[in-house]
Amino acid sequence: MAAGMVAMTAATASADTRIMPNRQALMGTSIIVWGNTTQANGTAFTLDCGNGSTTSGPVVDRSYIQMSCTYSSANSFTATLTVGAETATATIAVVDPATASAFDLRAAKINMAIEDGLRYLYQSQLNRAANFLSNQTMWNSNTTASNPNAFGALAILAMQNHGHPVNGPATDIYSPVVARGLNYLFDKMGQINLASDCGTAEDPCQNVPAPTNIGLGPTDGNNGYATPIYGAAIAAAVNAAPLMTVPAGIGSNNANFVAGRTFAEILQRIVNADAWGQSTAGTGRGGWTYGLRGISASDGSTTGWAMLGLIDAQSAGAVIPAFVKTRFNNLLTTQLNTNGTWDYQVDGNPASGGSMTRVGVSLQAMAFLGVTAPDARITAAENYITTNWTNQVGARDFQCSAGTPSVNNKGCGYAMFNIFKGLKSYGVQTLPGIGRPAGPGAIPADDWYADYVDNLLGNQHSPNSATGGSWDQNVAPTMGWSCCESNITGITALAELILSPVAFVLPDPILFSTVGLSELTDTNPVNTDHTVTAFAQSSNNQPIPGATINFVVSGKNAGATGVCSPVGCTTGADGKVSFTYHDNNGLGDDTIQAFIGTLGSNIVAKHWIIPSLKCDANNDGKVTLADLVIIRNANGQVASGPSDPRDGNSDGAINVADVRYCQLRLTP
Repeated sequence: MAAGMVAMTAATASADTRIMPNRQALMGTSIIVWGNTTQANGTAFTLDCGNGSTTSGPVVDRSYIQMSCTYSSANSFTATLTVGAETATATIAVVDPATASAFDLRAAKINMAIEDGLRYLYQSQLNRAANFLSNQTMWNSNTTASNPNAFGALAILAMQNHGHPVNGPATDIYSPVVARGLNYLFDKMGQINLASDCGTAEDPCQNVPAPTNIGLGPTDGNNGYATPIYGAAIAAAVNAAPLMTVPAGIGSNNANFVAGRTFAEILQRIVNADAWGQSTAGTGRGGWTYGLRGISASDGSTTGWAMLGLIDAQSAGAVIPAFVKTRFNNLLTTQLNTNGTWDYQVDGNPASGGSMTRVGVSLQAMAFLGVTAPDARITAAENYITTNWTNQVGARDFQCSAGTPSVNNKGCGYAMFNIFKGLKSYGVQTLPGIGRPAGPGAIPADDWYADYVDNLLGNQHSPNSATGGSWDQNVAPTMGWSCCESNITGITALAELILSPVAFVLPDPILFSTVGLSELTDTNPVNTDHTVTAFAQSSNNQPIPGATINFVVSGKNAGATGVCSPVGCTTGADGKVSFTYHDNNGLGDDTIQAFIGTLGSNIVAKHWIIPSLKCDANNDGKVTLADLVIIRNANGQVASGPSDPRDGNSDGAINVADVRYCQLRLTP
């Protein structure tokens, strides 16, 4: 959950009519309220904003029923979609920008940007209305790339990363889209024969049932580029439902090989294909290029996607063949430059340059290989990012967007995404000198992620229109994909992934909501510190790194801020973040909950007490003869616990020894 965002209960819906997720809005600013239904076009419907404004009539497009709503007061409103006898509702929490704190206002805008971006990805499905009840969906590719489906895979990943799993509840309007999008990827994957390497010293045919030599991935065009992106989308599904199987009839491009197989098995076969597809010779050994099995080539952009797919797969429990990292380690001497960047094409010259677009790949590569800070190579990469944050300094940098030039990094979705993932991998919160002022709230100066969020909030296109909510380079303000192509689905998906507080994959929701935070209860003296620890783990108990965790304190110390370890509140390799805060409000109770996006942990309790004074049996703050009388009268009783003031010598029994002990401690 974004800091300051109000907690909202899940929307309710019938099985056939669904409405958008609960969301926030700004008073006086219109938003799109929308839903869908499986009932036939022509069925009578009413869509109610909850503020007295409605629209009704026969359904024209059952896949996207929408209207514009504006709210004139800061309250919670219930939007309702009724189609025939079906009803679905969602809560709109309206914030008054004139009275909200700057911190809460920014949090509301983040929530709005996320929801409007996801809505864009929903409504921009290719032939959405015609294919609404089919078992597959995809997105149009306005690009020359030879594997356009990778952009759709990123859209599917973005939906899952914002808490809409493939096996979501019947109320979730995005879960069916995720399921249908995954079906499309499963259907279009091809079989990749790995037999040439099976049984060798570098064997990619691992951890799958027979036939072990079959890997999976796109077989058209740039499959080295697209295979790990497919893997990332499927890894998120595996994390939510590892034993879920592909429906019958899916797999037109792989002879129905995938039908009936578990998501976990398919992910492992993708990983195996990616391992087989590594370059095997020369200066590029261990890297990846646009086509799998590049022999001696390694492409920097493709390596970035390999890091996304393999890190996500590893977090979801897939086994990465050991030789992958052994080979890949070769690239640290042949493709990692001395300035911390990653070569576009490997040349074995560590002083050859690099670019802002791929410096984030350097950090991801080192994190994947287990390089820990402090390390000169990590420092070099961070320094390069800082130097080029707002100005294009590196000699080999290219303009990101085709057409009207825009600088790399914040003008380039691909650069932003790689830098985001790289810095999150190492828990970096600030980059001194980037010029982002502190605030609002506890946001420190030079917080690079806050600067990214500010940029995305300012560059979203027409979020209050029925077809808006995207980020793209075709209409100012611009944000491109890369130097050489543009894809609005891909750019928007990257923006949504950056706005997600999860760098890799969401943790298992059941584990996080039941045992994600500890200690369950604790008691401390007032005016001391308290520490809780959050743990992000997948369904198979693998720790998930790179998840940003927000801690919310309620009760006596409501809204308390504290210190995270690691700094930045981002999970490290062990999947854990500790949070320490100080009691400033005296006697009473707190509850603490951790959030990853909108996913909440279990709630733990903290009791702040005034320490009891030994021998002060009447609790008046001093030891007097009156206390000795109380202790004598309790002679022979068992102490109520270690803090029982009558048990002066703390031996568990109240007797004459306690009277003698307390006589020596009478208050002067």
